[in-house]
Amino acid sequence: MANSVTIKSLNIKNIYEVLKENEAMSKTDIAKYAGLSFPTVSTIIEYLIEKEEVIEVGLKSSLGGRCAKRYGLNPMYAVSLLLYLEGNKINWILNDFCRRKIDSGAVVLKNSIVEEIDSLVSLTKSKYCQLASIVIGIASNVANGKVESYLEYKELEEVDIIKYFTEKYNIPIEVENDMNVAINGYWEKHDNKDDEVIVNIYMGDNGVGAGMIFNGNVWKGAASFAGEIHYLPIDDNNLSYCKNGFHGINVVEYYGKIIQSYIALVNPNLIVIYNNSFISDRLEDIIDYCKLRIPQEVMPELILSDEFICDYEYGLGKIAIDLIESKN
Repeated sequence: MANSVTIKSLNIKNIYEVLKENEAMSKTDIAKYAGLSFPTVSTIIEYLIEKEEVIEVGLKSSLGGRCAKRYGLNPMYAVSLLLYLEGNKINWILNDFCRRKIDSGAVVLKNSIVEEIDSLVSLTKSKYCQLASIVIGIASNVANGKVESYLEYKELEEVDIIKYFTEKYNIPIEVENDMNVAINGYWEKHDNKDDEVIVNIYMGDNGVGAGMIFNGNVWKGAASFAGEIHYLPIDDNNLSYCKNGFHGINVVEYYGKIIQSYIALVNPNLIVIYNNSFISDRLEDIIDYCKLRIPQEVMPELILSDEFICDYEYGLGKIAIDLIESKN
């Protein structure tokens, strides 16, 4: 049986979810949407106001009688620093507690990667003492917070990024592969909850990669190696494509073989192909290639998306809020 502390935590999480989806609400409305009693909601709201996580945001309009106070999450209760590394650039975003963007920018690498990230964290913390989580996305194979691929960022190989920044700043931090973040972002943003298996494919400055959702969970594999497409036996040059900018590639055949492999191995409902200059007008050709080699009844839906960055940033923001809430 759940104890009172657990019940309180669950009720707080429930109220958080309601306030995330609604900008401001009265206690009565929160109780209605959360399925909790008014006294329970009132007690928790007062507790969260005391912690400065919730604030009063005006009065609810009324047809008569006294107007009820409305409450919402305090956007500046906590901020999150989101970083994503691809090629020779670190993009950064500062989000508030409501996952709204406060500021953003990009840094071209001049010093070591850890030094550049450290500078960004230090500068952010000097401006925002309420910095409460850091999330780093990396276009490389990542396992347990460490980069384990020598192809992209050799200087980070086996560096324990999480340990370094946690010990230095005492702030929750997560480091994750870019495709795992993006597929989670896509899942959270879109109404595909009936799809058992979704795959995404992206070709960027560090080559090509993929992510997978299985029954609502990101599938990373036993050693977080799932999605490292460079190692598929597509042809003798596959491992070198990420280094030469895919020079001389037959894009229809290349994507077709990747998709064919995923269909045979995991039988997805949906494959999201993130757009690039190679395939902007070749989706139908890729679909036709697959249809000649795959039974029609197992062909997944294939869509071309221009929202890789949106999905990626959404996924980073979701991880950042989860870190804050897990600490609370």
